[in-house]
Amino acid sequence: MSDAQNQPKAPTVRSRLLDAGVSPERLAMHHEARRVLLDGAIVDDLDQPAPPGTRLTFASA
Repeated sequence: MSDAQNQPKAPTVRSRLLDAGVSPERLAMHHEARRVLLDGAIVDDLDQPAPPGTRLTFASA
């Protein structure tokens, strides 16, 4: 096995925000309003990788 195969899978935007205590309903609301940001860029896919060290925020309404 290569080192890449031994690496743990990066958490997703969804998993990190849910683990932080954001409810699924609130996450869906913010995502639909395009207010979820990963390192300042709008998140189009909640299941995209969001490895440790990246910053997740909500944009103001």
